[in-house]
Amino acid sequence: MKRFILKTVLVSVLTYFSGAAIAQEIQIESVKFTHPIIEKWVNEYKKAYPDTRLHVSPMGKQSDKEAISVFTNSLVDNNSIGATDGRGKKVVFVGRYALIPVSNEKNPLISKVGKGIKKKDLVKLVFEKDVDDEDFYEEDEAKAKYTATFYSRSGQSPTTLLLAGYFDREPELIRGKKIVGDEIYLVEALKKDETGLAFNTLNYVFDLASRRLKPNLSVLPLNLKAEVREALLSHNIDKTIEALEGTKVDAIPVENIGLAIPDALANEPDVLRFAGWVLEKGQQYNHELGFLTLDAGTLASQQKKLKSELLTFVASAEK
Repeated sequence: MKRFILKTVLVSVLTYFSGAAIAQEIQIESVKFTHPIIEKWVNEYKKAYPDTRLHVSPMGKQSDKEAISVFTNSLVDNNSIGATDGRGKKVVFVGRYALIPVSNEKNPLISKVGKGIKKKDLVKLVFEKDVDDEDFYEEDEAKAKYTATFYSRSGQSPTTLLLAGYFDREPELIRGKKIVGDEIYLVEALKKDETGLAFNTLNYVFDLASRRLKPNLSVLPLNLKAEVREALLSHNIDKTIEALEGTKVDAIPVENIGLAIPDALANEPDVLRFAGWVLEKGQQYNHELGFLTLDAGTLASQQKKLKSELLTFVASAEK
């Protein structure tokens, strides 16, 4: 029923603006790992609405125009379209992504953790000692239970910030080697290093055609309920997504993907129409490209808020 109401409101907006010219080309700036799903949404949306002026471009593209940016970090404090990304842009959540721990398939760590590594031990493996959390690091560092060469992206990349924030640590405390460039290079590093370990996105560690984990990689066993652990260790992306959508996995960061819309574009009919379309129709493409759909509660709240925004917009435009 809620979807029907949202669709009805969207039709009203389209009817009101039928024949109206869209004043400018509208850019959606995306980081590389989210680019495939954003591009898929836009391309499918164009099939239904060929009049759209939406285009996807790399994040940070120099332009004198306001752009929608893809939101990938928890800079908002609630799941509503009225939230902001910390830079004055309103955020509409449209999907989710997950970071899973993968290693070289020959990594000795795999056999050492047996049925699965506990979250506390995983944190010690990934992060340097935090002087503000002395009780957490009781054992001598020289007698660490597990060892591996941890790889992560350098700088303030979205995945690095999510990894650190999820485990309540500072990015500077991440151990190991820093890779310059896109997260895809973490995969290449692991293939070359038998001691390598990294957290990375599903669409990078799985082959999306075969739906299997890429060659020379293995998911690090985690201390989880048997059915969830088995799903992750199946090395099948669809079973992995099903498990992550059905259960909160304590040691795997999951984050919302959002469209951060500047005020200058907040009243563009094409932007509002696209956001509604992604919530209504676009979710069906998330799994195909290695992303999670929104949880039911967040999806409902986004649809409710978007409907309110649309009604307000139509009312103000008709005055």
